[in-house]
Amino acid sequence: MSEDADGEPPDRWNFLHEELIPALLLVGVLLFLVPEPVTSTLGIVLVSLGVGLWVWDLLR
Repeated sequence: MSEDADGEPPDRWNFLHEELIPALLLVGVLLFLVPEPVTSTLGIVLVSLGVGLWVWDLLR
């Protein structure tokens, strides 16, 4: 992955920590709270994906 002159990743990657990760976590938690097995499972998957992307974003 390339970096700009100031060492920051390009703007196209900023959506990860500014929009996508919080949205995944919020929607995942809300779906988990709905008392249906399918929505709870989908909520767990979305939260797991959000946490995984968050960790990946922190480590890169």
